[in-house]
Amino acid sequence: MLNRIRRRIDTVVEHRVDARVAALLEPRWEQLEAARRDYEARLGGAQADFSYIRSEFDRIAPQLAALEHRFESLRVRLEIDDLSAEDALVKAQVEHERARLRLELVAHYEERLRRLEAEEA
Repeated sequence: MLNRIRRRIDTVVEHRVDARVAALLEPRWEQLEAARRDYEARLGGAQADFSYIRSEFDRIAPQLAALEHRFESLRVRLEIDDLSAEDALVKAQVEHERARLRLELVAHYEERLRRLEAEEA
């Protein structure tokens, strides 16, 4: 009999405590859920940014490698040739201009692609 009374008291106390705790925690759960949704949205944006940056890096890396190769070959040619400082400067400026023009052409081409993709979407 004592066990039955104890169980009933435990049940009543548990029900009342659960109701009070649930009432106190409900706004906290909503805040936690809102914070989790915000985190997930920001994480998704960061992942999209990272994948875009990674694709841009993968796209540009071969071009940079080619430029580095050309600059190195130009440096070797400049060391081999007995050029005056002015001639070396002119050659370096011409090479720099070529590289700048190529990168500019690539940028214009990519802009065209972006516009075409935007029109298709």
